[in-house]
Amino acid sequence: MHRLASSAACLLLILFAGIVQAQARLSIRAASAQPVEGWQRMLVEHSDRVVWVAPTAAVTAADIERAQPEVNFNGDTRIGVVFTDEGARRMRDLTIAQKKKLIALVVDDKVIWAPTVQAETGKEAVLTGNGPHGLTQEEVERIMASLR
Repeated sequence: MHRLASSAACLLLILFAGIVQAQARLSIRAASAQPVEGWQRMLVEHSDRVVWVAPTAAVTAADIERAQPEVNFNGDTRIGVVFTDEGARRMRDLTIAQKKKLIALVVDDKVIWAPTVQAETGKEAVLTGNGPHGLTQEEVERIMASLR
């Protein structure tokens, strides 16, 4: 009986690990239009633009308290996010360090969006994407899936 319970527990652990790995991963990282030693060269999706992305995430899905897809008055699709207190601090630190430089929104090891930071970010932010009408529906679904 003990062996059966132990085997079942191991099977559940393996299954859970597989589910966690299958989920999309989201991170926001420092980025550059110029090569940076130790940073990864990546193509921004749906464009021919290349950026170099820092190897460590400044912000992850765990730093986002909630997110909601929305459409603005121009019909552009975007995602409004509210950071946790720690996430807000991390995002603020990133935007201060990268002011007038790039950051990259990375989902499943692909750059979805790489904007130039114009100002320090606080507790709330909006992810708008590269497309002519904001994020594509696929991008919204991938980002939202990574936050579940």
